Amino acid sequence: MRKSLAAVFAVSVLASADAGAQGARAGKAELSLSPVLTAGKNSNFANGASAKSDAAVGLGIQWAYNFDDHWSAGVEGAFSGADYAGNAAPAAGNNNPAIAFSARAETTTLRMAMTYNISTAEFTPFVTVGAGLTRIDTDVPTGAIPGCFWYPYWGQVCNDAPARVLTEFSYSAAVGVRYDLRSQPVFFRAAYNREWIKFGGGTGALPYDQLRVDLGVRF
Repeated sequence: MRKSLAAVFAVSVLASADAGAQGARAGKAELSLSPVLTAGKNSNFANGASAKSDAAVGLGIQWAYNFDDHWSAGVEGAFSGADYAGNAAPAAGNNNPAIAFSARAETTTLRMAMTYNISTAEFTPFVTVGAGLTRIDTDVPTGAIPGCFWYPYWGQVCNDAPARVLTEFSYSAAVGVRYDLRSQPVFFRAAYNREWIKFGGGTGALPYDQLRVDLGVRF
């Protein structure tokens, strides 16, 4: 009798442990929205060009599918705008003064992302990596310019100001924490994200620091 009770108790404990190990994410798709705060940045470019951008608040949207309680993959979109002060430096041989201007950069990013949740529990740290494209409306003043200048984000431009819009490759990495409600199909995330936008014109990849808070649903 005691052996039977002990066996029943052991089975119950194992069943409880197994149930506790099962997370709320496996086999579920999810959708989330988030405010995104991008820190202001001073950027110095080749040959004296520069840009000083203000902090920006934007909107993010994420869709993903959870293959299990650890791994998920999907797409992310983000939209934001920031005022900035730009300085275009004269190229060699151009004796004209630098061109200073104020503008507002509007950015739209679409990327593929993969996430690893470290734990199967409701509360878990996670890491995310992603890559995609970022469209930037630089709002550069248009028109003729006297000779050749080095513009921020664009590189050297001659006689005419650069086009306002460019699309560049971008990639990102994020770390954060996540909490899933088991009683409701709802989850919360908070993350620090670093995004790199790979500009041409000899500029290279510029990093941008972001904070993000997600509110999402599983379905």
